[in-house]
Amino acid sequence: MTDDTSDSWLTPTRRRVLSGFAGGSAVSLAGCTGGGSSTEGSDDTTTADDSGGGSQAETDTATSGGEEEPVSVSIGIGNGGWDLVPARDTDFDSNKVYTLIYDNVVNLNADAEVVPDLATDWTRESDTQFVFELEEGVTFHNGEEFTAEDVQYTYEWIQNNENPRKNYVAAVEDVVVENDTTVRFDLSEPFAPFLYKVHAVMWPLSKTAIEEYGENYNQNPVGTGPFQLTTWESGNRAVLERFDDYWKDDQPNIDRIEFRILPEDSSKVAQLESGTIDLLDRMPPQFTERVENADSASVITTGGVSSGRIDFNTDVEPLGDRSVRRAIAWAVDKEQITQTVLQGYGTPAKSVLPNSMPQYNDAVSDFNHPSGNPDKARSLLEEAGYSDLSFTIKTSTSSRHKRTATLLQSMLDNVGISVEIQSLEGNTFFSQEVNGEFEIAVSNWTWFGDPDTLLYLYHTDGLNVWNISNSELDSLLEDQRRAVDPETRLETIDEIQRIVYEQAYSVYTYYPDRIQAISDRIEGFDQYANGSFRSLDSASVN
Repeated sequence: MTDDTSDSWLTPTRRRVLSGFAGGSAVSLAGCTGGGSSTEGSDDTTTADDSGGGSQAETDTATSGGEEEPVSVSIGIGNGGWDLVPARDTDFDSNKVYTLIYDNVVNLNADAEVVPDLATDWTRESDTQFVFELEEGVTFHNGEEFTAEDVQYTYEWIQNNENPRKNYVAAVEDVVVENDTTVRFDLSEPFAPFLYKVHAVMWPLSKTAIEEYGENYNQNPVGTGPFQLTTWESGNRAVLERFDDYWKDDQPNIDRIEFRILPEDSSKVAQLESGTIDLLDRMPPQFTERVENADSASVITTGGVSSGRIDFNTDVEPLGDRSVRRAIAWAVDKEQITQTVLQGYGTPAKSVLPNSMPQYNDAVSDFNHPSGNPDKARSLLEEAGYSDLSFTIKTSTSSRHKRTATLLQSMLDNVGISVEIQSLEGNTFFSQEVNGEFEIAVSNWTWFGDPDTLLYLYHTDGLNVWNISNSELDSLLEDQRRAVDPETRLETIDEIQRIVYEQAYSVYTYYPDRIQAISDRIEGFDQYANGSFRSLDSASVN
């Protein structure tokens, strides 16, 4: 792992925050929707080697005929219900797959800094106009040449089709093709997180492929990226193979990437130890010591960009009463949850923004102590006139979520609130939470880059799973998007964090570290805080 994920990035100074904002408005960009929950669950399990791929030792050994087998890497991943249209996905497992299939206009490095990708350079002509110069000689997997028209088409597709990130380009008034390698974005107003939003959605699509495959496109995605999807066995595995006509010189170095869907923790670790998989995302913290003692793999960690959350549906009485939400917050022992669920690989949470983000506001009023206060919780409920409350907690089949829900059930019982837990498959759970089909939800959101994506969830017109409408908050959320001055924007973001915290629409429980495990076979892999495997495009296998 390189120094790109050192602690100096995770805990930047306020001065660096401001300089980062300034650079971001001209040359910066972000990762993927936190609009979805980063769920780990699935109903499908697999044995140590039932997917037909064989162990890596077998895969990389020369055949008896002297021809070497393709260089392969296998990845253990928790969820297989992917949506491989970038603007349409709602979970980070989908993102981890499609970022190897598509290139972006601009991309992020492991430091969450905007870097060139299909755009060789870009210029901010004014607060409302950006011009991108594009690479020449790039082809889609179907052999078609990539041009500026494909960027324009992707924008139009996002605008004209149902997807959760249409608001990401709401400030874009027009996308103009100036020539084959130059495209201009005209904005209706200044939009501070513009480049980050470009990264989140502008993974160029092939119009021909979209029209050819129609409803079957998700099984036949076509991008310009280093790998192309060749096999997808739902609930079991998927295979990506090297795109031989990839436009970047000497990339990729790996011929084949297999994603194995392994929701069960012990199975993940067993396959890593046996060499059946080479990379393991969301490494279960209780197994870290075991993996560290293994001969052929190691654990890698960095500060994460995720937050554990307890969400309240304010349309459900009496959760519309802030006193009740704050009482529940007082009942929550975040320290216990962090130690029990994360095994110490993380810290108790407070703000909507993870503490690894430069814009994290540690000064928000801490009305509920990290260790909780059941007496205070009972007192608030009594003052508000509530007793004998009962709720259903919905969560995913993720072991992390289920353990948190079980702890929460005990904590609420301790203050006189009875709770039933309902655990659902990851995509089903997220869909129900988004549609307001819950009372209390144990969830988490992940985002890598500009904070607007996490903050704007709380706008009346945002994803808004809480069913809230707060005019003061809406105004501030809109102001921070329009703020051209970095310091002014940062002050607004601080105020947004304070309001969200004090209103207790959610109780943020923990900020988990990103824990992954990696085989010693892999060289040149950079760990991303959001778990992205994009650096496999330049990694190699020894």
